Amino acid sequence: MKSAVFRQASLRTWLTTVVLAALLSAVLACSLLMDRMARSHAEQAALDTLTDVAGGFRDDLERGMEQNVGDIGLLAGMTRFGELGDPASARRALDHLQQRLPQFAWVGLTDRNGHVTAATGGLLQGADVSARPWFSGARDRPYVGDVHDAVLLAKLLPAAPEPWRFVDIAFPIQDAHGERIATLGAHLSWSWARQVKADLISSLRASRQADALVIARDGTVLLGPPELEGRHWVPPADDSDYFAMMPTRARGAFNGLGWTVVVLQPQAVALADYRVLQRQILVVAAVLVLLCVPLSWGIAWRLSSPLYQLAAAIARQDHLGDTPMPRIRGYREVGLLSDALVALSERQQAQDRALHDLNTGLEHRVDERTQLLQQATRELEANERRLRTITDNLPALIAYIDHEQRVLFANATYREWMGMAPDAMMGRTMRELLTPAAYAGREPHILAALVGERCVFEAEHALHDIERTLQITYLPDVREDGSVAGFYALSADVTTMKLVERHLEQLSRVDMLTGLPNRRQFEERLDQAIARAARSGRTLALMLLDVDKFKQINDTLGHGAGDAVLKTVASRLSGCVRVTDTVARLAGDEFVIVLEGLNHRDEADGVARKILRAVREDTEAGDRVLQLSTSIGIAFYRGGPVSPPALVAQADAALYEAKSAGRNTFRRAALPELVSASSA
Repeated sequence: MKSAVFRQASLRTWLTTVVLAALLSAVLACSLLMDRMARSHAEQAALDTLTDVAGGFRDDLERGMEQNVGDIGLLAGMTRFGELGDPASARRALDHLQQRLPQFAWVGLTDRNGHVTAATGGLLQGADVSARPWFSGARDRPYVGDVHDAVLLAKLLPAAPEPWRFVDIAFPIQDAHGERIATLGAHLSWSWARQVKADLISSLRASRQADALVIARDGTVLLGPPELEGRHWVPPADDSDYFAMMPTRARGAFNGLGWTVVVLQPQAVALADYRVLQRQILVVAAVLVLLCVPLSWGIAWRLSSPLYQLAAAIARQDHLGDTPMPRIRGYREVGLLSDALVALSERQQAQDRALHDLNTGLEHRVDERTQLLQQATRELEANERRLRTITDNLPALIAYIDHEQRVLFANATYREWMGMAPDAMMGRTMRELLTPAAYAGREPHILAALVGERCVFEAEHALHDIERTLQITYLPDVREDGSVAGFYALSADVTTMKLVERHLEQLSRVDMLTGLPNRRQFEERLDQAIARAARSGRTLALMLLDVDKFKQINDTLGHGAGDAVLKTVASRLSGCVRVTDTVARLAGDEFVIVLEGLNHRDEADGVARKILRAVREDTEAGDRVLQLSTSIGIAFYRGGPVSPPALVAQADAALYEAKSAGRNTFRRAALPELVSASSA
């Protein structure tokens, strides 16, 4: 036991490791923090420097452009210059101006039509510049154009190390009435801006390897290294260069051209001082790490010595409680631990006796609980057998499905109805047991039940090759915490009940004596016929008729003869119309006919005459032969707003007229003014 204890890692080793790790973590954290702060400071200093340089460059560009635009504007506003009509004198004045302002590569004066009347060095004199942007742009206001390559002057100016590029400046010269009489135009050489850049950036380029760019509004480099000029500039995405951007602004007479000044510096140069400091931080951190090793060992030795003494005293004991434990002192915690071990040793024997008594009582209680558990298990098994017997003999499908849609219980009715053994269903999902079409119909209800909703629905299923209707109920199994463990599925065969319902529904819509549609079915069909007539625009006829003097037949021959007459009349009416028309019995001897798709009202008259002839044929009633007749009222519908009761009322009024005319005839209701379906 002693050797096993000391083979484990000692507390002193753990303390040394923990203290050393803490010191190393502190040194590393401080080093990383200092490194981050130093880098952040170096980056910010570099960006501040670049921003200051970019701001200075931008200010110089703005002041220079303001001065150059102002010089041309001042020259254009001089009255004596504007009235100068001698081209030679004007040229001398312009040449003198160019000597004072050498940044202008060309200065010229045009007449109102765009012909150059005077120019420095005589360049372009007499040329038509009316198509140049600077001439058309200075029609009624000063014009400043963006940097562009020389066009007309490219071959006339002296050769230069770089291609000539200009900024156009033009001012209109107006008379006392504000009309332009001439235009003063100037081409500011872009080498002027290059000189401004050289004066400002040369020292920074030599010491800090920085460079400056002037970017046009569309991103084209106007001024910068030769390899970048004329190309589209995109800010570096890999942090290889630090840069600061300053957009130019309008200043005085210069309204601005949307230029942006960019000053760049390589990251390696910007962070050179930081790299030196970083190496110094690494050296200091390495020295601190070397000092941490002996320091952590000394701290661990001081903290673990009293515990080593206490561990040695424990290792010498065969078991706690046999020999008094020595009291170890070193620091407060070790003393408390030593006193606790001494008290533990004194209580150990008493606890052993108490534990023996407790084990004896526990064994007795375990025997009692085992017997109770066995009895409860037997009762549970009996209850399960009774429940299984009940469910297996119920005329319904009963199953339990868990939250993963797996079947955990199914009664024996599944074998009888569905041909599926309950044992084979266990553990299989609903998707596996049902056909794709059947599962698709049940899936919405399954998902609803799994979120706690009780679902009742009907489904068609083939039982023994006969289509049956099942009423299916899903009852959620909700736990105490509100979650749903699954659901119970109860399916009952309601085919017989559905057949009875359909039969009763059919009986409620058919006249039992004649087999014709009754008033309820007639009202439904009349609504549908009116809707079809409104859509098609064709005429609909409604015939209302009864048997003349039918009450005398009932009174003299009896109700049996009356019923036979009604059946005969119903049969003859059905034979007088098309299959698509409707013949119905309303009540007593009242019948109604709906004729659809008529092209003209006369077609209804022909049907009415046919009915009159058919009804007048001899009719046997018992041992007597009767001569029957009928009266008919006809109403028409050709679109427009009308209700079925109103249409029936019109036919009834026409029937009354037929009765008044002596019976055995028909009358048509007055056709109302046509109203289009859209206006209705």
